[in-house]
Amino acid sequence: MSRILKPVSLQGVEYVHQICAQYFMEEHGMKIAEYNLGNTFTGNIDLLATDGESVFLVTINKKDFAGALLRSFMGLRWFNENLDFLMRVYPPEDIDLDLPVRLIILSQEFPPEIHSILNDVCSVPVQLYRYELLGSVDDPDIFIQDIGISKGSEQPAKQDLDELRKELGIEDAGLSDEEILEFQSAMKS
Repeated sequence: MSRILKPVSLQGVEYVHQICAQYFMEEHGMKIAEYNLGNTFTGNIDLLATDGESVFLVTINKKDFAGALLRSFMGLRWFNENLDFLMRVYPPEDIDLDLPVRLIILSQEFPPEIHSILNDVCSVPVQLYRYELLGSVDDPDIFIQDIGISKGSEQPAKQDLDELRKELGIEDAGLSDEEILEFQSAMKS
């Protein structure tokens, strides 16, 4: 007989962090360095993780996406402000905090155009995952779908802008890099 899985209310599941951590460890080979780092007032990181190439600050949305997004940004700020302290607490063999930082947000829903919004305002890449808990409160299963990464505010390399000038035939127009970036941004909108 097959098991019929029904959506589970998040309010009843107390160990969502552990379920999500298990997913990242099994599916992405991440190491979880800490659960629930920081505090609600200055910044909170649900999971501090690494894959050996990046440091991930994971936020798990249990209520509304706007609140989770703000928590994620506050967690990043808290992390940056306390980096010296964290480097003394966590040895490099546990987590190399000199690696590039990325945000991960898990949520059940995302607003439209979230990737372009994050690209416009974020200085670090943000990975988004849609998740749903199924089964029962006592025995939930998690379904997670990667919905992509926003690139943050990474600027094209100078070489890319020179190639774009040649491609568009505007080498002699005397446009600055900023003017080309503004034009490129307007074309994407």
